[in-house]
Amino acid sequence: MHLNGGRVVIIGGGIIGTSIAYHLSASGYSDITVVERKLLGEGATAYATGGIRHQFSSRVNIELVQRSVSFWEQFEDKTERPLDFRRHGYLFLISDEATSVAFEKNVALQRSLGVEVEVLDTDQISDAFPGVRTDDLLSATYTPRDGSASPADAVAGYVNIARRNGVRILQNTDVLDITVGTDGAVSGIVTSAGVIEAEVVVIAAGPQTRTVGQMCGLDIPVFPHSRQAFATAPKESVHGGLPLTVDMATGAYLHPEKSGGAVVGGNDRQVQTSEKASVDWDRVEGLATALSHRFPLLGELEITGSWAGLREMTPDDHAIVSPAAEVAGLYIAAGFSGHGFMQSPAVGESIAQLLLTGETDLDLSPLHFDRFVNSVLGDLENAVF
Repeated sequence: MHLNGGRVVIIGGGIIGTSIAYHLSASGYSDITVVERKLLGEGATAYATGGIRHQFSSRVNIELVQRSVSFWEQFEDKTERPLDFRRHGYLFLISDEATSVAFEKNVALQRSLGVEVEVLDTDQISDAFPGVRTDDLLSATYTPRDGSASPADAVAGYVNIARRNGVRILQNTDVLDITVGTDGAVSGIVTSAGVIEAEVVVIAAGPQTRTVGQMCGLDIPVFPHSRQAFATAPKESVHGGLPLTVDMATGAYLHPEKSGGAVVGGNDRQVQTSEKASVDWDRVEGLATALSHRFPLLGELEITGSWAGLREMTPDDHAIVSPAAEVAGLYIAAGFSGHGFMQSPAVGESIAQLLLTGETDLDLSPLHFDRFVNSVLGDLENAVF
């Protein structure tokens, strides 16, 4: 569809919703309202760790990050707000043959798309991250230009320009209903602050997407899962120039910070869906064991803080970025399965293109909502992904 001058309502004021508002308003469209049930960036975005990487197994995820990285590089010029994009690299450690074969296939795809990615032997792993235990490793994959940045700073930048461009932002406002006319098209939303008429409604509600979709009869397979992370005290063997390192055997990761401390986590992917985020201290011992095995020079890590947030997962770990054909004027940008922050510039740009021209210059067909419409969702909300 092409916008006809009517209002666009974006449900969700996190990293995706604010990126859409920024990109659409930067294209010259001004009648936009963002509705956020808390404060901007206070939901799932507030608990994201800010990784930006190219190492994916699917073309669409790689291309979304490629498009986004160019934006992150120019962020301060585009938004007039600071963003410290640290290019410390990403290192994935591989210790079994099946994972090695899968990553070799991934590397071939990544290189075919122009990603700078290296396959390291054990000596090269030690050069990249001194102190990693390598005697039980086969190899590693390394992208030296990957890195991380602050999701909070990104939201602030998006909002800075969106507000300047006339975007209306409602915070602490609950969405109670999505209204659909007799013609089957959205006509607006009902909120705790009143009714807002709209030509287009974009659901960018993160972990709350399924609940919001049900307001207009859609079952959007986006399920919240609690994810946790821990901050550590500074260690002499840790510094901000070391890569974010993931041990594929256990899922444990170590994200060195400029301060000399680190963020650790990653052994909580296989958990039941839950709408409540909480730190599971029963998993700490397993995480500590995995980290001490892989990074023996770290010694005892002192935990100085912990947090948990909700990660919005889909059954195939890929986002939904598309119109919802069942309801004209309704669009979905959700289910990013942990990749929303790093892909947010490209997603915001793509939704803006869809609304203004009806098509995108990236092939987002693998992310279309229709891939789930004819699937048997069954009891997916109780499954483990």
